[in-house]
Amino acid sequence: MVNDTVIAGVDGSPSSLAAVDVAADEARLQGARLRIVHAFSRPADLDPMIHGVLAGAEQRAHERAPGLEVERTVASGETLTVLRSESRHAVLTVVGGRGRGGFGDLLLGSTVVQLAAHGHGPLMVVRGRAAPEGPVLLAVDGSPAGAAAGRFAFDEAALRGAPLVATHVWNTWNEPTPYEHPADP
Repeated sequence: MVNDTVIAGVDGSPSSLAAVDVAADEARLQGARLRIVHAFSRPADLDPMIHGVLAGAEQRAHERAPGLEVERTVASGETLTVLRSESRHAVLTVVGGRGRGGFGDLLLGSTVVQLAAHGHGPLMVVRGRAAPEGPVLLAVDGSPAGAAAGRFAFDEAALRGAPLVATHVWNTWNEPTPYEHPADP
């Protein structure tokens, strides 16, 4: 199956609506369709207003990219679970940097962080003003997934005519600190 869909996670927050704008631009650039997704985990989360929010998000996408194929989906499940599943069939998943989650999200870890760690394929997080001209930022760690991220970043930079900024990252949590010696108990 060829992935030809850009996913936009929407919860009605201003950040998620900005993500719809960026996702519509991305879908147009990639020649893909756009799928606007809202997840709810409790019946109370399925506020009747959400259908209006989704309709408004779809209208935004059409205004941003006329002729773009857009569909909307309301799915039952935790946001992370739904978006992770949706990301399996997407060329790109786009989410806002700050949703409607409250203090509980801060304790459990944000959906964005969890989706970056456990999603399938590229994730774009929209924070502040979108700058489609770039630069494209690539952080690699030498893993096979990092190689795939590199190919995606180079393709994105070429698609936009934007500069590519690459950085190598690693985790030092398991290395001894200057004050520890590996043989010390």
